[in-house]
Amino acid sequence: MPRDKQPPPKKKRPPAYYWWALANVVALCLAVVSWLACLHVFQHPEIPRNYGWLKKLKRVEPPTDIKPMEAPPGESADPRAFYRRYVGLTDDELSTFNAALMRNYLLNLKEPKLIQYAEGDYQVQQVRKLGPGDLFHPGFAVRAQAMVAPDEFTQPAPWPVVLEYLFPTDNEQAADWILPGGQLTVSKFPNCAMLLHAAKIVGEDTPVMVLTVVPIAFGDFQAGKDQKFTLKAPTELNPAGELPVFKVEKEE
Repeated sequence: MPRDKQPPPKKKRPPAYYWWALANVVALCLAVVSWLACLHVFQHPEIPRNYGWLKKLKRVEPPTDIKPMEAPPGESADPRAFYRRYVGLTDDELSTFNAALMRNYLLNLKEPKLIQYAEGDYQVQQVRKLGPGDLFHPGFAVRAQAMVAPDEFTQPAPWPVVLEYLFPTDNEQAADWILPGGQLTVSKFPNCAMLLHAAKIVGEDTPVMVLTVVPIAFGDFQAGKDQKFTLKAPTELNPAGELPVFKVEKEE
């Protein structure tokens, strides 16, 4: 005779508190993830995507419009000093350093220890206007070769440092007043040109440092003997703008 079929055993249902505990764990994980994401966004505005979010949330401020006499204190350096400081850094170290400089600039200089002012004499090589794809606009950029006299009895000669000076101004003619071949003299006061980015070009010969600087105090800038234009604090910044602003080619 066939055996009587036994009904399958009933599956045990999880206790009622299981789903409650699971829901709380998931909610806690989501809260932690969102908190970490928000913390990352606010602490790293130099990342273009993060800056975009902060801009949508209206949590970004353009550079403060201050006068040279009100500029924060900071260390200054000439081409030789800058070269000694940064030529020995690796690419990763330079990347970390540049991120800190950009972050400080976007946060209106909350880390005064990172402020370094450029000084020295430079020979202008190139000039170009800044556009929507750059860090800010309107304005223009000047690329200039550092000229250093080894001693008081020697004429200045090229030094392996190239300066990119970004000028925020709405004077469209000003870019024509600084000509290739001319001299650009930079001093801590009144220029207040702060280091924003450092890049290294490595070739067969001596490495070259390319330094990008921006003014953090604004007023009149003397271009030659007879012309001057007014620097104005940028109203909007674009951290996605590529630095250096002039194309950098490795030496052969």
